[in-house]
Formats: sequence, C-alpha cells, structure tokens
Amino acid sequence: MAGSRVSRKVLRTVGMSLAAVGLAAGANLVTATAGSAAAAISCSGWGHSNKDAGEGYSKGTYALKTGPYAACGNVGGGQTYSGTHLYYHCYVINDYGNSWTYARIDGSSAAGWFSDDNLDDGGALAPC
Repeated sequence: MAGSRVSRKVLRTVGMSLAAVGLAAGANLVTATAGSAAAAISCSGWGHSNKDAGEGYSKGTYALKTGPYAACGNVGGGQTYSGTHLYYHCYVINDYGNSWTYARIDGSSAAGWFSDDNLDDGGALAPC
C-alpha cells in the first residue's frame, strides 16, 4: 500500500511540472516584485466535485478548512489526527501557489479543504 501512495505523489508532481512547463512555453511570464500586492485570500467560491477515487491519511492533528488557505475557518466535525483516513475529491492551487485537496473524513460527512503538505501521499490527482 505504501507503494501506491508514493506513486500517487510522483504522478501528481510530474503532472503539475508538465503543466507548468506548458504554461511557461505558451505565455509571457510576469515576474513579481517586492512591491507587488500580497495574494488575496478567499475562503468561498472554490468549486469542487468528486473527481478523484484516491484516499490517504493525515500526517498529524489538523482541521478541514472552509477554503484552501490556513486562515480560512474550520469545518465543524472536521478535526483529523495522525492516521485519520480521508477520501479525496480533487485539488486546487491557491493564490500562494500551495496545493490543497478537497476531502471527506472516512466514516463522517465532514468534508473540506486540506493542505497537501499535511497528507501522507501528496493529495488528490484530479484538479477541481
């Protein structure tokens, strides 16, 4: 089973890298300067649907969030602990360039956003 988690993480990383190369090749790149504005945080309006049959485990004690940012509110009943089993729906990249998976806690109806850094295998493979 550990092998399947590593494979998901490798597939996700390769897929994101190829997408970034494609974007860079086909677009003019804009470089941010020190004086540029900080990314806006929006905890609502992030579309999601169950596009991924993946699953994984929390690496520690974290809460599901209402949006894909640490500053967003916690989902009621969405507390995880190390080893909590989660079902993945899809992922997004927020305005800071961080990847978040929309997931549901196994045995619960609690679902919300979870930082991929806090998942044992890197999170969902399907974009939202």
